[in-house]
Order: sequence, then C-alpha cells, then structure tokens
Amino acid sequence: MSSISEKDSFSRSGANEHKVATTSVLDETVEVPGYDASLQFDPREVQKALLKVDFFILPPIVLCFCFLQFDRTNIGNALTDTLRKDINVGNTEVNLAQTLFTVGFIITELPFNMISKYIGPERFLPITMFLWGIVTWSQVFMKNASGLYATRFFIGALEGGYIPGFALYISKFYTNQELAFRYAIFWAANSFAGALGGPLSIGLLSLGGRGGLRGWQWLFLIEGVLTCFLGVVAYLYFPHNAARSKSVFGKSFSIFTEREASILVTRVIYNDPTKALRYGKPVLPSHILDTFGDWRLYGHLVAALLSMVMISPMNTYAPSIIKSLGFTSLQANGLNSVGSICALLWSVSLAFSSDRFQERGFHIAAGYLWGAIGLLWLALAPENVGKWVLYGPTGGVVWTQMGMGSAQAISAAWLTTKMEDYKRPVALAAYVMCIQLANFPGNQLFRTQDAPRYKYGLIIAAACAIAATVVILFWKLLYRLFDGGDSGVEAKNRHSEFLGTDIDV
Repeated sequence: MSSISEKDSFSRSGANEHKVATTSVLDETVEVPGYDASLQFDPREVQKALLKVDFFILPPIVLCFCFLQFDRTNIGNALTDTLRKDINVGNTEVNLAQTLFTVGFIITELPFNMISKYIGPERFLPITMFLWGIVTWSQVFMKNASGLYATRFFIGALEGGYIPGFALYISKFYTNQELAFRYAIFWAANSFAGALGGPLSIGLLSLGGRGGLRGWQWLFLIEGVLTCFLGVVAYLYFPHNAARSKSVFGKSFSIFTEREASILVTRVIYNDPTKALRYGKPVLPSHILDTFGDWRLYGHLVAALLSMVMISPMNTYAPSIIKSLGFTSLQANGLNSVGSICALLWSVSLAFSSDRFQERGFHIAAGYLWGAIGLLWLALAPENVGKWVLYGPTGGVVWTQMGMGSAQAISAAWLTTKMEDYKRPVALAAYVMCIQLANFPGNQLFRTQDAPRYKYGLIIAAACAIAATVVILFWKLLYRLFDGGDSGVEAKNRHSEFLGTDIDV
C-alpha cells in the first residue's frame, strides 16, 4: 500500500541524473499490484520491459481482433460465392442484416465495457470471443434471411465491448504519450484481417462441394471454430496486469520478471496517477453522467461517426466492386487484401509520426482526407477508365481502403489521454459506439440500383469524411484555447517525464 508524493530524480543511461518536475499526484491511498513509489530504473530496463509488452502482449491482442474482424466482415467474402442464391437474399436483406449487427453491437457496448472494467477484460473478453465464435460457425445452418438476421445480430451483440475493453487493457502497460502508436497496431488488426482474409477466403471458398457444404459454409465453419479455440487460449494466456499472471490449476507463468513488472506498473502510474485511483473498482452511474457531461468527448464522437460512414459499405461490397471491374471472384477476394496491406502501413506510419511529434489533430485530419480522396476518385472517374486505374494501386478502391479507419487509433488515444481514468471506460465505449452508429447510414448507402459503382453512396461518404476533418480541426483549436493543446490529463497532474524513455512530451 503506497502513495506518490514527490520523486526527486531517476537514473538515466545508468549515469546521468535527470530532474523530475513533481507535484502531489495521488491524494488518496492506493494499492496496485507491482507499484513501488521508491523504485528507480534506467532507460535500458524500461526498453527491455516494453519490448516484452510489444512482442508478448500486443500481438496476441491483435490476433484476437483479427478474428473479430474476420467474423464480422466475412459476409462480404461469402457474397462473392453462392450465399445470395442459396438463402435467397439480395442487397436489401444483406443491408438489414448488417444493420442488425450494428444494433447488437451498440446495445452491449457500454454494459459489456462496464463488466469488463470490473472483472477484467483479460477474463471477460475471451469468454465473449468464444461465444461469438459459436454463432459464427452456426451460420453454416442458415436457410433464409431470418437465419442471416439472427446470426448477424448475435455476432454483433457478443462482440460489443471488445474494442474499448482491450484498449483499456493496453493502457495498463503504456504511458499516455505511447498510446497512439500502440493503438494503431491494435486497430491495424482491421488491416491485418483484410490482408489475410482475402487469401484465406480464397482457400476456404474453394472447398465448396466437399462434405456436402458450399464454399461460404466452409468459410463460416472454419473461421468460427478457430475463433472459439483462440478465445480459450486468450483466457488462459493474458495476465491480469504486468505483476499478476493468470493461474491455471494452481500453476502460473509470468511473462515479466518481478522487477520488469514493477517498472511497467510504476511508470504508468507516475505518468498518469488517475490510472491508480480507481484500480479494480467498478464504473458507477455517476461516472457515466460525468463522462457525458464533459465537452471534450463530443468532438471525437462526431468526427468518428462522420469519418466511418464509408467503412461498412466498403467492407461489405469492396470484393463485389472489384469483381464488377472485370475480375473473377477469386481475383476479387485476393485483390481486396492489397488495400488492407497499404492501410496497415499508412495507419501505423501516421500513428508513429503522431507519437513522435506529439501532435494529434493534423494527423487525424490527414487520415480522414485520405479516405475522402479515394471515395471521390472511385465515384467521379470516367466510365471508360481502365479497371486497374479504378482499382489501384493509386486507384479509388485501394486509396479508399487505406483511409478507412486510418486515424481512429490516434483519435482514441487522444480521447483517452484527455479523460481522467474513471471516465475512460465510458468514453471509449461511446467512441466505439459512434463508429458502429456510422453503420446505420453506411449500410443504406450502396443501393442495388446504383451498382456496380455506387456513385451516390460514395459521394455522400466522402462528404462525411470531409465534414469529420472540419470537426476534428475545430476541436484541436478548442483544445489549444481551453485545454492545454494536445497534451492529456497527465500534464494537469504533474509534468510527465516518461521515466526512462527518451521521448519528449
């Protein structure tokens, strides 16, 4: 049981003493496993501990997120097979099913995140992952639109809370100024899944006819079973925090040494003491009211909603759009991966730059505008333009996919650092809910009569992305005038010193 009052100095590179600006940071007694107020450490120890998080915690989370993305977007791959004919559905039914998915996701987002905060995302989220995996493979038995509606709804409902829950979990290991890059890697699971999903779907769809199953049935079956397996592994693997590993049958294995765990926990609390004040405590109704009463929340919510209108229709119909350009079904699913690979490189580079220069607003705006440019090119290019010009690598499809969600991690990190820790579960849940709310208008943009180019929907989505850019830049101005610029709550509690890293605030 300990508290922080003042820290005079810490060892830097094993020799140089670096003065730490201090104030009173915790005004109540706290008890966090691994926290040691008297701990001293040098940059090499910090980097070694962070590398373990980067290689042993973050990648498994990204892998889990990949399967979330597989299971909510594989409907797009299935549509290039015989799904429409086999269960007798068209665009109207598919759009409604995707809307029901969004309804389910939004309904559970906040309550699931509150449960996750209380019992631990490392416990709760693998359980929900196992359950949505069951629903994913149960799509094998769909016979009509009703089956499609039911399965999509329950997949969405069980996936609710996953993204903000693991975003909070990641923040246990990193300081606020390190979050944008790590969140970008986390959100890059969308791109990883897109890159892997195309080739994977080619292989699974090609199994059509074996065992009396269609290709789309093999797709849902195998991806669903793998999701269930991964959920079990995740439940056993993820530690409660750096200093508390999971115990299975009375035995436990820790990724970190005792000192590494203490370094990770202590530096995070030094950086942002609000992370310690309500450790292990539930989210209260008053916290919900406080969060929604905070003006800083709304710019991020509105920008997220507007910028993500493009993502649902593009995820659902991008393979079909590519196919309509003159490619085969297998080529379309394979080519759909290229945009995801490019998106991965762009989003991670953007977030790395954002962390490096400690600037948020202009980086987010760049991500939004990138997607808008791709949408406008795909919509307004002349009809006689060749298929490769419309597709890529500088064409509308690839360019749009690069921009889709490329700045969401930076905005989430910015919102996270602007909120006290007790508000973060609600704020992140609201943020992800707004991303999902964008699916409501997004799912209705691509109408059957506008196929195959969907010009009408593409122009509206581009206008929304441009509007999101205006909102986030206006919020940057408000922050500059009233809330300390791009810095977060750590700047209000104390002058953050990064405790062993060489990054300037």
